[in-house]
Amino acid sequence: MNKPVIGIVGGMGAGKSTVAGLFADLGCAVISADKINHNLMREKEVIEQMVSCWGSEVLDESGQINRNYLSDKVFTSKAELSRLTALLHPRIERRQNRLIQKYQSDPAVVAIILDVPLLYEVGWQKYCDAVVFVACDEEKRYARLAERSGWDREKIKKIENFQISLDKKAKMSEYSVENKSSIPDLAKQVKQLLALVLERK
Repeated sequence: MNKPVIGIVGGMGAGKSTVAGLFADLGCAVISADKINHNLMREKEVIEQMVSCWGSEVLDESGQINRNYLSDKVFTSKAELSRLTALLHPRIERRQNRLIQKYQSDPAVVAIILDVPLLYEVGWQKYCDAVVFVACDEEKRYARLAERSGWDREKIKKIENFQISLDKKAKMSEYSVENKSSIPDLAKQVKQLLALVLERK
């Protein structure tokens, strides 16, 4: 029997990766679209295609992709974002699906977690048996993003405007967890949720 595939969605800074890590503690395999994306952006072919799209300004002093410059560039118009999506998402999807197949045949894995920030935007909920929405207070999310990435409220809002609203994502998801108090509390919610999904499967 196939292992369940669980997608994780939520706002930026909501703690999706923390939730994914708690699933991993329970024997789940985590596939992170962000990690795949970071690896792709170091590949020569991808770097060359990005330079042809956005010029050499997209590179930092070491010849790697300047992620802040790129995000400023693509979150200005849907056309720019579409160019980036067309370049990266088919590659991410292929690697993600290879990993799903690999983990399906691994007896040590109880379920597969897709940590994909834009899961609904790119339609990858089709690979999931269930989707979990990570709910988190806006102020907490923004504070985390400011600390982690140095982004101000204006930049965060600009990026969020290109995404499906959080209210809609919450309604589209079968399950939710509240990331508002402690890690032990969040871990308890994740454990209960995994039991529900495994029982349903």
